[in-house]
Amino acid sequence: MKHISATPDTFNTLSFDEKAWHVWHHATFLIVRQNSQYRVNLYYLNGYYIQLWYHVHRNRIDKIAATRSTRVIDPYLKLIEVKGVLTSI
Repeated sequence: MKHISATPDTFNTLSFDEKAWHVWHHATFLIVRQNSQYRVNLYYLNGYYIQLWYHVHRNRIDKIAATRSTRVIDPYLKLIEVKGVLTSI
């Protein structure tokens, strides 16, 4: 398997299978969100974020893409509850 550099652009040029391999073996899972069609897993690797788009009804991964932009985490933030954490401080 190809060694990837620390850029999302390099990651995005990999084949689908190479992207999947690097996600499974090297990326850190952060959180998942779901809509009517997709379960989207967010991962972190080498200073950037990777989203893996799994189509629930078709039972397949449709897309794996990386970005350095922190805006990618915005849809996940509403899923995080800090109420219990704040009361215990």
